[in-house]
Amino acid sequence: MIPIKRIDHISMGHHDYKAELARLERLLGFKPLYDFPQREGTQFIGGTSQVRGTEIEFEVIEPAGPDSFLQRFLDEQGPGLHHIAVETHSIEDTVAELEQLGVTPFGGIADDGAWLFTFIHPKESGGVLWQPYVPKHPVRDLDRSAGGGIVDLVRVDHVSVAVRDIQKQMEWQRQVFGFETLAEWEEEEGGYKGAVMRIPGSLLKFEMMQPTRPDSFVQKFIDQRNPGMHHVCCEVEDVDRAAAALRKEGIEPHGGVIENNWRKHTFIHPKDSGGVLFQLFEEPKEE
Repeated sequence: MIPIKRIDHISMGHHDYKAELARLERLLGFKPLYDFPQREGTQFIGGTSQVRGTEIEFEVIEPAGPDSFLQRFLDEQGPGLHHIAVETHSIEDTVAELEQLGVTPFGGIADDGAWLFTFIHPKESGGVLWQPYVPKHPVRDLDRSAGGGIVDLVRVDHVSVAVRDIQKQMEWQRQVFGFETLAEWEEEEGGYKGAVMRIPGSLLKFEMMQPTRPDSFVQKFIDQRNPGMHHVCCEVEDVDRAAAALRKEGIEPHGGVIENNWRKHTFIHPKDSGGVLFQLFEEPKEE
């Protein structure tokens, strides 16, 4: 198992990172922290924003040229979730442990001047490109007063992944990163099985969904895009107010406002967010 210190960021690929950062700040309050140029050994530029309430950041990266791997990603899938960065204690120990577990560190150990890092390819992880890293320099002291945007975001609760075999995926997460299972369920109406796991050292959680019938939205996602990150789930103060604020911006909440035994929620469609499906929910109000 790889001891992890924390989740640093969720990353998405986009054709115009500055425009996307501005969109996410307006909608969700993600506060831009800094831009970064193309670094040695990388094929992208981008910017990082702070996320309110969850102690993570959200990165948007843009191809640095037509031959970038990120350009191929955008050509094949369009803008969307790309990878998750995980800080570890030692990149050498991380690589050695991955090899011991039968996982090939994708690209070996890279050095971009800021981080030492490697990757775990989605084909080996069940659908997610993981970026284990160790910073080379102390983290800068930055203003981290992120707001909530027009939806009045409270925090990011979890990132959700569509998988083919949920039990196999849960075991992989336990074995490689030490994730702990918090809950499992089956959603008959949606046609999927679900599980959520705790990530050591992080307030962010990890959800998996496995289709249980061919017409499930999860199966359709896998058929179209392969197993991978499906959506990001965010708590807001009030879903009805968030939906009204979105409509005022000319954005129709995807699926309307839904209320069930789980909780009240709605979605921001990728076409309105710039490429990511965001689920907005509110915690049940105390009587």
